[in-house]
Amino acid sequence: MARVTPKDRYVKANGIRLHYLDWGGGDKPVLVLVHGLTSNAHAWDPFIRSGLAPADRYRILSVDQRGHGDSDHARDYSIERFAEDFRAFAEKLDLGKYDLLGHSLGARHAMAYAGDDSKRLRHLVLVDFGPEMERTGATQVRGNTTQRPTSFRNLDEAVQFMREMNPGRPDDVLRENAQHALRENYAGRLVWKHDAELGWISGSFGLKEVPYLWSQVARIKCPTLIVRGADSNILGPGVLARMLDVMPTARAVEIPQAGHGVPQDQPEAFWREVNAFLQEPSGKKRARIDGGKARP
Repeated sequence: MARVTPKDRYVKANGIRLHYLDWGGGDKPVLVLVHGLTSNAHAWDPFIRSGLAPADRYRILSVDQRGHGDSDHARDYSIERFAEDFRAFAEKLDLGKYDLLGHSLGARHAMAYAGDDSKRLRHLVLVDFGPEMERTGATQVRGNTTQRPTSFRNLDEAVQFMREMNPGRPDDVLRENAQHALRENYAGRLVWKHDAELGWISGSFGLKEVPYLWSQVARIKCPTLIVRGADSNILGPGVLARMLDVMPTARAVEIPQAGHGVPQDQPEAFWREVNAFLQEPSGKKRARIDGGKARP
């Protein structure tokens, strides 16, 4: 398969400059992919290049959220601002009605956005995140974002760190991840592109936004697929069950042998479920999955 190269694009939205990758597709339906905390738009590159993500059926746009990747840093990382970014991005690009998939922090902000803007979405996919996290998972996320090295001497040192954090991931993938996640500063050190201030989302500040998130998910009206890694310590079974109770248009699926990084842990199984869901007519009634059992 020929290597596909996306176009780097920027748009001024909600007062900041957002970077996104446009994978082509012309007038095909739009699928917007949104990454997790401290990640970036290139997180989706391997899936699009491999053909797992449906680039043959969609115009795929992967976005750097504010404070991430090559988008601007900001003074405000409250959840309302992220939702406003989603809204402004769709309006500036005149996306019409589109499909939205968010993983982790991307799912958090997608559900906040969709609570007010369901009418803009054909389908919504929320990957391993709900309005609140399991306590053990929240502690782990907080540690990962606040206790990591602040800089590296070279790319090999960064790849070694990423290898320790993601055992089993191929070195070529880790190296590409490092290249997109880091920049060289004035002192010749490789430092993270993402804003260090984002760490507060996984701590006390994020806890204050939990009630708002529950109120938003209850307002989502578009067809929604919630994907949970069966071994995840981020989206717990109890939170998932409550989400299904308050979201009448949602269904859920658990991917076996997958943790929070569902797309990376079980890519074929993940995209099989997602692609099947995105091909369903948006008005179709679906079975709902609760604890592995379907219910009408």
